[in-house]
Amino acid sequence: MGKVRLYSEYLGREVEVPESPERIVSLSPAITETLYLLGLEDRIAGVSYFCHKPERAREKPKVGSYYKVEVDKLSSLSPDLVLTTTGAQMGVVETLVEKGFTVFPVPLPVSIHGVLDEIVTVGYVTGRIGEARRLARGLSQLLSRLAGSLEGVRLYYEVFLGGPVTAGGHSYISDALEYMGAETPFSRERVTWITNPDPSRIKEFNPDAILYEPSPYKRFTLEDVRRDLEKRGLGGLEALRTGRILLLEPDTLAHYGPSLIEDLAKIAERVKRVLGEKA
Repeated sequence: MGKVRLYSEYLGREVEVPESPERIVSLSPAITETLYLLGLEDRIAGVSYFCHKPERAREKPKVGSYYKVEVDKLSSLSPDLVLTTTGAQMGVVETLVEKGFTVFPVPLPVSIHGVLDEIVTVGYVTGRIGEARRLARGLSQLLSRLAGSLEGVRLYYEVFLGGPVTAGGHSYISDALEYMGAETPFSRERVTWITNPDPSRIKEFNPDAILYEPSPYKRFTLEDVRRDLEKRGLGGLEALRTGRILLLEPDTLAHYGPSLIEDLAKIAERVKRVLGEKA
């Protein structure tokens, strides 16, 4: 099997990868979903415990979590390419490189267009660049139709990650919502995530609607969300009092794979409906 040398900015060097990898292990849910959409399902040898898009990805062997890999399990799968993200996963990358695995870290997106860049990068690394560009182009066309679709709407997004967390300015989530014209309360904060966001900031912002995303491991009802927000002093929010809360499926906005673009279109329609506008 031939090899190609691809430069990784995050590693600061070239990585020699198979020209057409046969046994790929993905440690990122977004990358896993992309591999399926690029027609590489049969070449996926293993995934992380969090990879469940598409649903059949759950059937693949599991080799670890986002931060920790079971090296013996990974070795038993004999991967010729391991794909990770950057950021917090760089520690995993260093460990696996030291143990002799071929690892290529795909940059985390910090904007909605970065999600499309990620698709192209995965295609570049796996030898499916034509398929990746076609996929990205189709999603780009859908994304362009969403531009300004929520102009002037004030949205507050929260996800449960062991506690309340919202997106800061260095996040593809804030970027996506503002691309659609929505205003968000923490989009000028120069961080990716904000844990335990300040209730006074949220009250001052007074969102028109609330987007709430539960953890895959802790199911919430709308009443659960309402009680939690009330306990934190947010019971007076007009969006809460008038029932303008959209309960998302787990891993909707927190998932930055290709399906994110279609999910944004669905969210835009739901927001318009809850605000009494024609979708």
